[in-house]
Amino acid sequence: MRFSGQVGLAALVLALAAGCSGTARPGRADPSGSPAAPPADRAAAERIAQRFVEAANAGDRKGVAAVFAEDARFDSAGRIYRSREEIMTRFLIPEVLDAGGRYKVTRSRWDGERYRVDYDFSTGSGGGESFSYAFLVRDGLIRDVLGRYH
Repeated sequence: MRFSGQVGLAALVLALAAGCSGTARPGRADPSGSPAAPPADRAAAERIAQRFVEAANAGDRKGVAAVFAEDARFDSAGRIYRSREEIMTRFLIPEVLDAGGRYKVTRSRWDGERYRVDYDFSTGSGGGESFSYAFLVRDGLIRDVLGRYH
């Protein structure tokens, strides 16, 4: 009886060790605990990020708003906006669209489940800065953005 208990315990330990390898697999959780984006979703996310830039550069408020989920979250270097309405009225309209802002993509890549795009940004008055947005896109809409300065 004692031997079978030890075998059962050993099997349990091996099963737990195999399940905790920390290696992300396509379609499974990445180390942050969120599911990795499947390849088809990656192409859609890249198109949504491009639509965002095109609408913003055109000054198209409705087009910009349309790429965000109603309950989207945007972290702009620590300033947190918790809805599409806040993102638009407190951030993108005053600081990007009304400022004549223009995004120029300098690099893009996948970082886990997020599509990270580096930008050089300029305003109509000659100001400029460089930063990245890490987009989390689900069901054809931007759900979360992490914005960080370079």
